[in-house]
Amino acid sequence: MTKPRKKRGFRPIKVENIEFNWRFQGTIDVRPNCCKNNILTIDFGWYDVWEFVNDKENEPPEFEPKIVTPQFVSNAIKFALINGWDIERSNSKFKIGYKDEDYKVIE
Repeated sequence: MTKPRKKRGFRPIKVENIEFNWRFQGTIDVRPNCCKNNILTIDFGWYDVWEFVNDKENEPPEFEPKIVTPQFVSNAIKFALINGWDIERSNSKFKIGYKDEDYKVIE
């Protein structure tokens, strides 16, 4: 049985009384309920370990967190809001990265 087309793998989350939807697809994709075309992308260096099972020499560096939790997503959203993500703009893209337990804005 397939998921309803309306959700498309998104999970709801509420941060600072604002409703968002998020999903994981290699990176974390976050969208506010008010503007569906406004996208926050969170890149934390995830890669499929099976791609490098026989090629350990070219394996990228380890990534954290190993499991994406709602708490991690909530902290990332708070960081993005503090650092200039305008959720009211439509067709806007904002990208942040997470490495060594620290967030940064990616231009």
